[in-house]
Amino acid sequence: MDMVKIDDWLSAIPSPYTRKTYKAGIKKFEVFYGKGIETLIEKSERETGRIIEKFYVWLKEKGHGQNTCRNLVNSPIQFLKFFGNEPKYRKSLGMYRTVPTTRDHRAKIQEIQEMAKLADLREQILLEIYLLGLRIGDVSTLQWRTFDVSGEYPIPIEIMTRKEEVVARSFITEEFKNLLEKYLPLLDKTNKYLFQSKRKRYLSTKQVNNIFKKLVERAGIQNHGLFRWHTGRKLFLRTCAELGISSWSAKLIVGKAIPASDDTYVHDAELNNDFVKISNVLRLFPETTPAQADRVKRLEDALFSVEKENTNLKTRIEVLQQKFESHDTQLRETIPETFKEINERIIAIEKHVKLKRPFVFGKREKLK
Repeated sequence: MDMVKIDDWLSAIPSPYTRKTYKAGIKKFEVFYGKGIETLIEKSERETGRIIEKFYVWLKEKGHGQNTCRNLVNSPIQFLKFFGNEPKYRKSLGMYRTVPTTRDHRAKIQEIQEMAKLADLREQILLEIYLLGLRIGDVSTLQWRTFDVSGEYPIPIEIMTRKEEVVARSFITEEFKNLLEKYLPLLDKTNKYLFQSKRKRYLSTKQVNNIFKKLVERAGIQNHGLFRWHTGRKLFLRTCAELGISSWSAKLIVGKAIPASDDTYVHDAELNNDFVKISNVLRLFPETTPAQADRVKRLEDALFSVEKENTNLKTRIEVLQQKFESHDTQLRETIPETFKEINERIIAIEKHVKLKRPFVFGKREKLK
């Protein structure tokens, strides 16, 4: 591997995640080819195309899935294109074909709502972000100022995505805003990140995924496949499809690239209306019916009444405790004196008994 050429190629790629994926693909290709990738640059485009086709077949024989093969094959192709060699391969081979993956758990909103019941405030904020369908790499470095906004619900926000470098035109619901009003004041304002960490100032993607997985375990969800952060993106896009929302509108909200020609036809008002439809389904806390709301109100009133009675009772107990302490102090002061007087009288009685004289408390009687 000619690292000078590799670094020259990778330095022109802005996304660190894409660079990491490409580098892994080049390493895998060189394991197959037995030589450095740079040796293909001077070969003909047809010859390099045939070698790429063989690499694809080799990956298939190794048991790699179609999507993995597509990603690995793309690396040497992009490297060669960068240095002016565009491989001529058979399109019929389907190297760039994408197939739906079945290894991920098919997340349901009811499962996320169960997780929210057990979650603390920060975890609830994380779950609200999960329901926005953002990539975990973008979630890790979100800044709190992006969410410190006000306006008519849903409140529009813009998040620059790192992988595709397009803006995710998302929104904050009233439900999410209520949680943010409790969460944001707790943050260290000298730290710009929404999910803060003492070590790196922000949570890594691994830490975010671990928090999510632990919530899944605590909620006792029986997952069928990998229940990871990326399932939120799939849940969002699947919900959009079920609601009949256009694919370009859905992609704009989650920060997925669409043709510039399509972007001109999507207006903010349309995105707003589409998001309202989505947020009515993807609610972290289920919406209550009028009957349920009335019941909740009565329970809140009863709780308030009990709390008021407890306050009054606590005040009475404190007054009684103060009186008891006062009486106890007085008693402790008078008891020693009382015992002293009783002891003196007992001694006096004993003396009179010995003298066989009658004794009256307070004075002596004369003998007749």
